[in-house]
Amino acid sequence: MKHKVIVRIFALPMVACDPGKTWKAAAEMMARRLKDRYGDAVQVEFVEIFAPESFQYPEILALLQNDQAPPFVTLNGKLIQSGGKLSERAIRTVIEELLTCTNGAKSALETVSLS
Repeated sequence: MKHKVIVRIFALPMVACDPGKTWKAAAEMMARRLKDRYGDAVQVEFVEIFAPESFQYPEILALLQNDQAPPFVTLNGKLIQSGGKLSERAIRTVIEELLTCTNGAKSALETVSLS
């Protein structure tokens, strides 16, 4: 049975000379690629840290207070990536496991660790 997977990408606001080289642009590219691969089974959202909607995610703001670096990527509310570049491969690995996970099987979100 397929489940809807919500991917949220949280990043700091960034002013760039080239609007194509921002975290938002990277998140939009990731959203297109994941949509092409998984269709409506995956929904990607970009949340700019410190924008009003970001305060709906106190766990993300707590990561900043604990000196963890953005961007942060969550799948169905579970943190799978912190800092560095967005990793489509890492995101796809967890998505694929979530979409094929059957009842009683351990999900990727239970086994993933941030190293």
